[in-house]
Amino acid sequence: MCCVRLSLNLRKRALSLLPGAAQQHPLGKRCAWNALWCLPKCAGFSIDKGKTVFVGSYPRAIKLLPIRGAGALSVVAERLISGCGQQADELGNLPFATIARIAAPNEAQGGALEALRETATQAAERLASDCPQSVPAEPAVRLEAVERAIDAASAAFATVLPALQTFYSALDDEQKARLLRDMALAGAPESSTERTAKRSGERSDRRSSRWRAYASVDHTAAAKGWDGICEDFISALRGWPIREIEGGVGLSEPQRITFYELVISSLRAADLLVAACPAETALTPVGRMATLRARLDAARAATAAIRPEFEHFFDSLDQAQQVRFAPMN
Repeated sequence: MCCVRLSLNLRKRALSLLPGAAQQHPLGKRCAWNALWCLPKCAGFSIDKGKTVFVGSYPRAIKLLPIRGAGALSVVAERLISGCGQQADELGNLPFATIARIAAPNEAQGGALEALRETATQAAERLASDCPQSVPAEPAVRLEAVERAIDAASAAFATVLPALQTFYSALDDEQKARLLRDMALAGAPESSTERTAKRSGERSDRRSSRWRAYASVDHTAAAKGWDGICEDFISALRGWPIREIEGGVGLSEPQRITFYELVISSLRAADLLVAACPAETALTPVGRMATLRARLDAARAATAAIRPEFEHFFDSLDQAQQVRFAPMN
């Protein structure tokens, strides 16, 4: 629990910071008007040993994710920025030859596949040039880089999706089934039969091995960088290390209120992510790309929502405070 004693005017400000319905909630009124600003209870942080949070207009139970505490937001921001260049590599290295062998396209389908290859190659080159080339050290600038990275990736997806949809729609049901089968095999752990085959020197199916190699690259690159990004972002936004920042940075009373405004903005952005991020796992290539784009767009909106308050708070700190705050966000 992190509570600070406020003046009457600041108590009024504290109450105004709560979500509308929460201002009428007995817990919200009690926290804001008992001369203590108990941020974890009032603003959405864990109570009852971390199993209940007050978010939005009512208390509800959630499962807190492991990425929380000092530096969680920076970790998510770095993943979003670095994932941009990794996504460019993935688009530029799609296994088109393997897709052609599996699908065995006719002339019209082959033309659609070639158009997809050209579109993906051009999008990858453009994405590689538009992505931030490094992760900024300054926290406020880092959030701007997150927005640029997501904008670049979203534009690339918007370019590639129509061509991908055209090719995939041109396939018949059997061709789609073969592609989905081999994609599923590539993403699944090796079976005992495959391990036995390797030990005995036998070769597994070449199509599956090529897909597995591609999936392995994917999981060490963009997919790893952006996998579960909504869930981790939500946890970071709800997991500000209040005590560490107040004590370690040495906030004045006005700075503390500015910081609480940032925390409130973060909680609202977390609610936005909960509502906007697709929860389902898509099976088809088109669905997977569309789902990733939707999740990134939601992360972009959440970043834009907190950036003004983040910059306001960061600018209120002196140089020494900014240095102390940098590893805590």
